Order: sequence, then structure tokens, then C-alpha cells
Amino acid sequence: MSDHDAGTASVAVPARAWKALAVASAGYSLMSFNTTSTNLAFDDISKTFSSARPSTLSWVASIFFIGLASLLPVSGRLADRLGRRRVFRAGLLLFAFGSAMSALAPVAIVLILARFVTAAGGAMIVPASLAVILPEFPRERHVTAVATWAATGPLAAALAPAVSALILAVTTWRVLFAISVPISLLAFLASFRLLRESKSERVSGPLDWLGVAVGTVTIAALVYAVGQAPGRGLTAPSVLVAMALFIVFFPLFLHRCRVHPEPLLNLDVFLLKPVWVANVGNFLLNMAGQALWLLWPLYLSRVWHFSQVQTGLALLPGPIVSGILTTFGGRLSMRYGHEVLVRWGPLVHLVALAWPLVFLTTTPHYWLAVGPAIALSGGGWALTQPPLNSGVLSRVGPDFYGEVNASFNTVRNVAAALGVAIAVAIIGKPGRPDVLAAYDRAFWACVICGLACWLVLFFLYPRRSSGSASSVPPVVKPDRSVR
Repeated sequence: MSDHDAGTASVAVPARAWKALAVASAGYSLMSFNTTSTNLAFDDISKTFSSARPSTLSWVASIFFIGLASLLPVSGRLADRLGRRRVFRAGLLLFAFGSAMSALAPVAIVLILARFVTAAGGAMIVPASLAVILPEFPRERHVTAVATWAATGPLAAALAPAVSALILAVTTWRVLFAISVPISLLAFLASFRLLRESKSERVSGPLDWLGVAVGTVTIAALVYAVGQAPGRGLTAPSVLVAMALFIVFFPLFLHRCRVHPEPLLNLDVFLLKPVWVANVGNFLLNMAGQALWLLWPLYLSRVWHFSQVQTGLALLPGPIVSGILTTFGGRLSMRYGHEVLVRWGPLVHLVALAWPLVFLTTTPHYWLAVGPAIALSGGGWALTQPPLNSGVLSRVGPDFYGEVNASFNTVRNVAAALGVAIAVAIIGKPGRPDVLAAYDRAFWACVICGLACWLVLFFLYPRRSSGSASSVPPVVKPDRSVR
């Protein structure tokens, strides 16, 4: 270990910082739990609202991801401008209200509306929850803070199926939403004592609200199109409208970002090589990873006929290994630099993606065909996503924490929607005669995506410079004018 590395590892972290991290991570975990907890409850929700059409009920899940992805960028900008703690608190209250509204929903349309409200709260929680705690940590320990924070959300999402299965076995789907209310309120109350306010020092004028509207519509249209096209078809009217909106609004959105002094996305920052390469890797990693986490439960239930509880428990090695390696990966990042993990972590994930192509059959052999792959997937993710997230933040500086983190998570959610949509389109309906061949094609698609992720990050992600590991963020040009 070099003198620099030893000094980094020995930098003390105040006790207050760890407590702040616990509160922020609780909010992030709560939001992430809700992204997957309702998957197993869909049949029960359908029985409760039996008069509603299946296409209507599909919006219970779709609206959450559309709302979350489309509102993340503006939430990140508002957190940087108005205050990270303020936005985090508002997000927790909105999340609690949406969760209570979901638990008490008398009809399907109210549940759908409530899920959008919950997503809006989650979109405020995600960027603010990380940005608010980073100023509490010494800059040399930001990798540790981000790694811990970044692990809690996906861990909660991975644990959600098992927890949901146990809850559904003894009570109703409404409890899945109701349990978020007290947790949100407790985190809200704890934030008064443990979180301090911080905001960007680079604010120079009013936010581009026209660009906010255009950008939000652009992202919502994209997420809807990629999520709905496999099921409804590319020629479905709603899909065509969404694609048309994206095609029209995306160039306008880029134009607004280029000319306005306070755009929704600062293109000067996102054109930095470490930032755009990290986001490409982030996109490919999560497109393959989220598709995989859909394929496994569907295969276990449809082909091996696992129960809900069995399926939930079968997925546990992923979050367990991920939790262990997140801490280990943080220490490796401090010692050797996060770039080492960013280059080699995706290779571990690639092995997990390819594993079922070698060992998976229609005959159940969990500890040979599934358990190792799920464990490797959790490990590969833990060695890649947290250091990638912390690395991209270290390159831009504290003034852009909320904005860049929100965009990083927007990319992750768009990738997840696309990966899931492609996987669903490939495997088709249950009971098909060529079921193993269909899943093989889906796993091959994941492998191709995972291989592209590894190649991009291995060859394009910048190596540590001889000086500081972080780059000075570019200054926003003051002479821009709205055209």
C-alpha cells in the first residue's frame, strides 16, 4: 500500500456522518424495496380489482418506473438548488402519502395514481439522499460512503421478493404498501437531527423550466415506449405516440440544455469522458442485470414450479453476497483506486450471465445451475455499480452531486425498463413447448449486453491520473443566452 493509500484508509469519519448515512440509506432502501415488492403481489391485486382489465392493472407497475425515471433529473437539480435535506424530507412525506394512498385504494385507478405519487416521492429521495450525506464525509472517504449507500437500494430491491412472499403468505397486498408509511415518517423525523442542509454554490439564475418540462416528457416517452412496445407491439397507437414524442422532444431538449445558463442537464459535465463512459457502462450493466433478475424468478416459477416463498428464498444469495462484497469492494477501492473494480467487476457479472447457458436445464438443480449464478451476479454488481457511481461523482465535485446522481439513476431505470422489456419479448408466454430454447436466447442477450459493458469499461474508462483521482468540473459558461 502506498503512503497515499494508507493515508486515505486512515482518514477518520465523524460518527455523525455514519448516522446521517443510515438515515439517507433508509430512504433509498425504502424506495428500492417498492420497485420490486409488488411483482409477486400482482395476482392478488388482480383478484381485488377483478373488474379492471389486465392492461389497466399493468399500469400499477409501469407508472412507478415511468414516474421515477422521468422525475429524477428535475429532482436532482432542485436538490442542488433548493437544498438536499429539504428535498429529501419532502420526498419522504410524499412517499408516505403515496404509500398510504396505495394501501387504502378502493379502485384500481386510485392505486395507479397513488403509485405515481409514490414514484414522485422516490424521485426526490434518490438524488437528495446521497447528495445530502457526502459533505459529511471527508473527500477521501467518499468511495466508502457511496459504496454503502449504493448497496442498500439494490439490496432492498433484491430482498423484496422474499419479504413480499412471506408477507403475502400471512396477510394481504395492502400491507406491502402500508409498511412504508411508518418507515418514511421515522426517517423524516430523524432527518431533523442527523442531516444538515447543503446546496450547490454554482446557481446563477432561474432554472430552465421549459427545458424541465421538455426533458420530463422526453424521458417519460422513452421509458413508456421501451417498456410497452414488446407487449403491445411497435405499431400500437400509444407506443407510436410515445416514440413520436421522443423523436420530436429529444433534439429540443438537447438544444435547451446547450443554450440555457441553468439547464436541466449540464452538458459540460456530462461530456466529461469519465461521466459519459460511466453512464454507458451503467446502462449496459443494468439492462443485463435487471433482465436477469426477471428471468430467474420466472424460470423458477414457470419451469421448476417453485412457490412464491421458494422463489424468494432462492434469490437470497445475490443480496447476501452483494452486501458482503460491497464493504470489501470499498476497501479495495481505497487501496487500489475504484478504476480497478470498474474494469474487473463487470467480468464477474459476465460469468454470472453466462452460467445458465452451461448448467441450466428443465430438471431442478438449484445449487449447480442457479445458486452460483445468483451469487456471482450479486458479487459482480457489488464490485461494479458502487465504485462506478462513486467514481463518476468524484469527477464532478460537490456542486453537481444531486444532478449527476439523479441522471445516473435515470439511466439505470431506463436501462432496467429496456432490459425487462426485451427479456419479456424473448421468453414469451408460459407453457410454450420450446421454453428452454426461449430462455437460452434471453440469457444470450444478457451475455452480449454484459460483454459490451465489460469492454466499454475496461478499455474506455479513464485510468487514475498521476495527480488527484478527481477531475475539476468545468465551469458553466456565463454567456449563454436563451434562443
